[in-house]
Amino acid sequence: MNGYVMTTSGRLIAQPPWIIADNPGTEAAYDQWLIDQARDEAAELGEDWMICRLAGLDASFMDCALRHLLSDFLFGQPDPEFEARDRTTYSTRE
Repeated sequence: MNGYVMTTSGRLIAQPPWIIADNPGTEAAYDQWLIDQARDEAAELGEDWMICRLAGLDASFMDCALRHLLSDFLFGQPDPEFEARDRTTYSTRE
């Protein structure tokens, strides 16, 4: 992983791990990445409701509704498609 994606708040984060259809472990890795990124985003934004929602959560509890909630929270859409870019292609926040 060497690319970055931008959250709706303008924070650059490492690109998500790939989900490979025949490898269920890759979906769990993506789900854990999503939870970890949402925790970081919530902490940075001071979103106490999301911090509480994510407390103690791990990828084994992920379902489609929670995946959509976290994706919407991070990227403004429930089912994002990613185009990872080099950090230098993003303009800096002002």
